[in-house]
Amino acid sequence: MDIYVYDEIDQTLSRNAAESLHESPREAVTVHINSYGGSVSDALAVYNALQAHSGPVTIYAEGVVFSAATLIACAGHCIAYKTALFGFHSPWRRTVGHAADHRDAAASLDKFTDHAAQIYAAKTGRPVAEMTALMTAQTETWLSAQEAKDMGFVNEIVDQATELRLGPITLPARFSTMPGTTPTTAAPVHMSPSAIATMCADEPAVIAGLLTQPRTEAEVRARLEEARNIRQLANLPGMASRAGFSNADIDQLIRSGVDEDGAKSKIWNALVAADQAIGEIDTTPPPRGGFGNPIPYGGHGDQFISAASDALAARMGAVPKAIHPAANDFQDTSLTGMAAYCVNASGKPTLGVSRQRLVNMAMTTSDFPSLLNVTANKSLTARFEAMAEDHRQFCESSNLPDFKPATAVNVSLLPGLVLKPEAEAIEYGSISDGSETYKLATYARGLSLSREAIINDDLQAFSSLIASAANASARLERDLVFNVLTANAAMSDTVALFHATHGNLDTSAAAIDVPGLNAARVLMRNQKDSDGGYVMTQPGFIICPVVLEGDAEALLASITYRPATNTEVSTPKWIKNLTIVSDPRLDVVSDSVWYLLSTPIVAPTIRLGYLNNVTSPTVENDKDFDTDVLKYKIRFDVVAAAVGYAGAVKMA
Repeated sequence: MDIYVYDEIDQTLSRNAAESLHESPREAVTVHINSYGGSVSDALAVYNALQAHSGPVTIYAEGVVFSAATLIACAGHCIAYKTALFGFHSPWRRTVGHAADHRDAAASLDKFTDHAAQIYAAKTGRPVAEMTALMTAQTETWLSAQEAKDMGFVNEIVDQATELRLGPITLPARFSTMPGTTPTTAAPVHMSPSAIATMCADEPAVIAGLLTQPRTEAEVRARLEEARNIRQLANLPGMASRAGFSNADIDQLIRSGVDEDGAKSKIWNALVAADQAIGEIDTTPPPRGGFGNPIPYGGHGDQFISAASDALAARMGAVPKAIHPAANDFQDTSLTGMAAYCVNASGKPTLGVSRQRLVNMAMTTSDFPSLLNVTANKSLTARFEAMAEDHRQFCESSNLPDFKPATAVNVSLLPGLVLKPEAEAIEYGSISDGSETYKLATYARGLSLSREAIINDDLQAFSSLIASAANASARLERDLVFNVLTANAAMSDTVALFHATHGNLDTSAAAIDVPGLNAARVLMRNQKDSDGGYVMTQPGFIICPVVLEGDAEALLASITYRPATNTEVSTPKWIKNLTIVSDPRLDVVSDSVWYLLSTPIVAPTIRLGYLNNVTSPTVENDKDFDTDVLKYKIRFDVVAAAVGYAGAVKMA
């Protein structure tokens, strides 16, 4: 993986770098730097992302490495070209306001200076005070590649000369002094193919067209801006999906060399064609008296329910994953408006019908109850999944076909492979002794929506009803998950989940710090299966009470820690890669007990089981004749069970 820091360091660069590193957490990374710097906060974000990366990180100083770019250069093994130049100065910013504003700005700049000095000290092995002096000199400090190597910023120098920049340079105003090493020509310079590819790395679709003839930097930037505008237009909410444009189609549109006006024309034509393909949803009432036999919804009944329910769900604040292209047609339609559509489709006129009568008709002889039911399911699912994501990340999931007791193999007890000599029989092991039994349970609740709420067009009442159901369902599943940890029930071997016999209980009252996490990891790494072989584990989560969440966050955010009063070392990468999940259910039992859990794909501890792979609550409705309300039944079939102890350590 290659990351190019060839422009101003800003939010776009830091976000793109973090996303690339997250997508390939163990891939070797090469960072190419030729930059005057930029935002210190964004440079720190890139530095931290590189420090947390599990793969090897190599930094190439290929030209100028100034200001905030020097922080990124400290994130790995730094190789500098012999003509590279390093520049250091104190962080700066423009401030407008009262004296208090300037004092706050000065304090924040001092904090940034302290952080930068610590990073430089960790890289070079020199005192923090010396690194602070390097930045706070009256003028900027400039170092050649060899001088930077002598100080410890550079690990190697390669005997290769480079251009400081491609084309004319405009030096940022924050640099008051500058060695005479920059090109002085202001004449247009044609960019090399590699420079064009680097500049257009975030919009590769334009590269082939730009390489057909020599280009100046201004020409490349103009085409790049045009391509970004085309992509922004195509990606307007609902635009690409409604026009049937995939990301590949947008790339091809840009690759064709079309300008903005041509792109707008093509997208508009695609939208028109898509709307014609969808067809119109006919809401015209039949002639007065009910004569005639209109085709319901213009022959697009299935699309009406899908589009209208998506629109209602979105207005309720729970946007479905894939919105129907025609949902925008209903974005301002009220509940009674939806009811009118449904009544019209059933062949009954609505002209002159009162709102009360309209709702009565919709509730009895139309698709309106079905529309509300589909909307409820979509909204409930979207809200529930958002709330359940936090605890599901450290759980394994399974699909259960029925309510009979199910068996899960406990990897902590699974027998290992043994040598099979030639022509001899295979030795069989039994997994029955190392399996955990669990069983689905059904949880349900009834809610109701009054006829008056629909007549009053009270979508908020419907939304609140569904939101409360989603909240209750997510709370239930989270209760089940954390109860596995706090109940500490006996497993199939009759020993509690966390017990000295299982080798996963530490009673030293260790804090959430580097020594405490190291102690927990040692216990986890030393777990063995029934044959004495080591179980594969991978620490991934700190599960802690809310009162300890701040300590855990501070540890993971820290760049360094002090194992002794006179030493300071970098916080281990494996600790910075951990995910924190806190919950008040743990505080109720004990506000000092915390857990280290392995990633579930390697060594699962908790399994969530669902009936027929339905991982969210379902909604059914029915009309109560006696009370004139729509009754909703929310049902959830779920179970949480401990299926292994090797991937979990309790620190008590």
